[in-house]
Amino acid sequence: MRKYFKGHLQPVGDILLAAMKKRGLAGKLEENSLFKLWPKAVGAKIAAQTCPDGWRAGILFVKTTSSVWVQQLHFMKEDIRKKINELAGKTAVREIHFTVGYSPVRKSAGRRALPSGLVLKERDKRIIAECTAALKDRELAEIVKRVMQTEISRRRLREAQQGR
Repeated sequence: MRKYFKGHLQPVGDILLAAMKKRGLAGKLEENSLFKLWPKAVGAKIAAQTCPDGWRAGILFVKTTSSVWVQQLHFMKEDIRKKINELAGKTAVREIHFTVGYSPVRKSAGRRALPSGLVLKERDKRIIAECTAALKDRELAEIVKRVMQTEISRRRLREAQQGR
């Protein structure tokens, strides 16, 4: 038996936004949109030396690579704040706080391969699978898996070099 909906249809975006507000995630959406605007607001050179770290009550927290950058950006703070609000189309940022603590990933870095010539033993693979199976977040499970594979491989390489 079919049931027909007799109410008003709502856009999916409105339904999702309401659900996210109920779960307290609406602020994260706003924060994420501000983070995406950061490189456009400050330019590539500054974006390479900084990283937005949080946004609460209209205050944008930004980490930089050094105290020199903190000082320089402090002088540019008002211009940056105006630009990011202009790009956002509203006054989302009232204040910007800069701190040291950002360490940019170098282009040559990234996901490192396992040491060449080493293959994990079946026991190692089983242990890694057991450890990651309990994690519900698949992305986190993949990260833990890579870390475990790398660490076990390093230990195997060190053992082989020491002649054990």
